[in-house]
Amino acid sequence: MLDIIYIALTLALFALVSLVAKGVERTGPRARGSAQRDALNGEARA
Repeated sequence: MLDIIYIALTLALFALVSLVAKGVERTGPRARGSAQRDALNGEARA
């Protein structure tokens, strides 16, 4: 019986951490995407 309680509490803890992480992510600034770049072939590399 204690095994089931332990597993349930562990899952609840992971769910709580997930919710906190999502909340922290929303409070931060938006990440800007990088500009689109042309692909270089092997000969053009410096």
